[in-house]
Amino acid sequence: MCRNSGGEKVKEEWKVRGRRFISPVVSVLVKYKVHPNILTVAGLWITVCASILYAEGAFRWGALVMLFGGLFDAIDGEVARRSGRVSVFGAFLDSTLDRFSDFFIFGGLIYYYRNNLIFFIALYVAVIFTLMISYIRARAEGLGYSPRSGPMDRTGRYFFIVITTFLGPEIFRWFIFVFIILVFITVLRRWKELYNYFKINNKKQIS
Repeated sequence: MCRNSGGEKVKEEWKVRGRRFISPVVSVLVKYKVHPNILTVAGLWITVCASILYAEGAFRWGALVMLFGGLFDAIDGEVARRSGRVSVFGAFLDSTLDRFSDFFIFGGLIYYYRNNLIFFIALYVAVIFTLMISYIRARAEGLGYSPRSGPMDRTGRYFFIVITTFLGPEIFRWFIFVFIILVFITVLRRWKELYNYFKINNKKQIS
């Protein structure tokens, strides 16, 4: 099965550009021997600050702080690779705190829309599909494959929320439904990708 679709190539190109952009910062952090796990934890706390701003209705400030926290999320892995500190625990910590970050961000948004039943429920649905994307990939990796298809990988979800929340709560609430559609499409595409992979390789999913 070919995975190098046009969309995947675009994603990879943007990732390469992103690495070039943060390269000077990474070099400084490596020089001063900053541990990548510290950056991972710092990124989580910055995300917590963003979630509080969202909960208070300060969406633009929340988006900016969230974007800043995302910088730490991008840097920690590069610092680990360049400094030779890549570890299984580091990967586990990064993945686990990413899930906490998702919870905090959605928690702040859900709290803000707590008095509006439609958007309150919509955000819960968004959380469910977001968790499904993460679960499908984690489960598949345990079976020897890493699905990456669909428009809403973590980077896609991250920038979607940053950009749309920056527009303000009155506009963002309508983008919640767009978000739900995109994450649902991602879930379906990853299911299909996994089905094709296991079918081709004659592998059976472990229950």
